[in-house]
Amino acid sequence: MMVTEFLQNSVSFLAGLTTEQAHSLAVQAQQKSFSKGQTVLFMGTTTDGLSVVAAGKVSVWTKPQKGKPLVQVAELGPGAVFGETSIIEPGTAGATIKATEDQTLIFTIPQEAFRAILAQNNELQARAYAIIAERKNKAPR
Repeated sequence: MMVTEFLQNSVSFLAGLTTEQAHSLAVQAQQKSFSKGQTVLFMGTTTDGLSVVAAGKVSVWTKPQKGKPLVQVAELGPGAVFGETSIIEPGTAGATIKATEDQTLIFTIPQEAFRAILAQNNELQARAYAIIAERKNKAPR
């Protein structure tokens, strides 16, 4: 499957994109492969863009309290996204993301490309804010 088709048909977060919008994101996306246990994104760092799990799985780790060890709060598979919060709201990554399978493939859509599509699509904006609110409500305290 081509990257455009994957983004348009397999990523529910991006549902409703036109073929042109999906193609625009696809041609700008960077593809990176990770081994099991490798860190994809460190908590507290700035993100390069919207990350989409294309193959494999990643685990999401956060700190419930300052000074406490990281705890796993989620596992994301193909079609899942992360990094949207620190693109939309000023800040850094609120979680550490680690590959849980060998040959985990991540597509990273540059921030500016994602923001441009977001500005054109009210449904995508609503979905982005809804997922951010949901993740904040599930965050350990």
